[in-house]
Amino acid sequence: MRRILMILPLFFIIGCMTPWSQVGGPYHDTQYGYAVDLPLGWSKLNTDKYLFITRDGGMLQNIFIERMGTDVVFSHTKKKLNKSMLPMEVAEVIIDNISSDKTVLNFQVLENNPLILGADHGFKILFTYNNADDLKFKSIYCGFLTDEWFYTIRYTAPERHYFRKDIDEFERVLGSFKRTS
Repeated sequence: MRRILMILPLFFIIGCMTPWSQVGGPYHDTQYGYAVDLPLGWSKLNTDKYLFITRDGGMLQNIFIERMGTDVVFSHTKKKLNKSMLPMEVAEVIIDNISSDKTVLNFQVLENNPLILGADHGFKILFTYNNADDLKFKSIYCGFLTDEWFYTIRYTAPERHYFRKDIDEFERVLGSFKRTS
């Protein structure tokens, strides 16, 4: 009985930990050097590696923000980034990495355009793909290079309903993005 009473608080603490927390409003990531306004009513995955938010579930819609070193090794391409690349050259590396992923089926680039995000020159790729269950997704992949970092801001949702439903939220998040370091 005594052991149970000692272990019970541990189970309570673990049970109260949740991988998700509600978000909304200004968000500052001091570790990765950016600030952004998050939509109200969305949930954030509790991780310190990247920002992943969703309103209805990660497979229904998500916004993903990540900062990586320019020396990042991509999973599906041998191509590499280098800090002297032009934004559209970086976009081609990203397109090659996505199109070489065996889990991304029927990959189709709809748009590939330059993008200015604050003071940074980058790219914006709009594409569709199917998953293994033949569900069609639509995604926007924005990114830019700095001297030592590669920033990405992405939005993905099933094309049929959720993409249109939350595209305005993504555009607000994208428009509010600012590097702070």
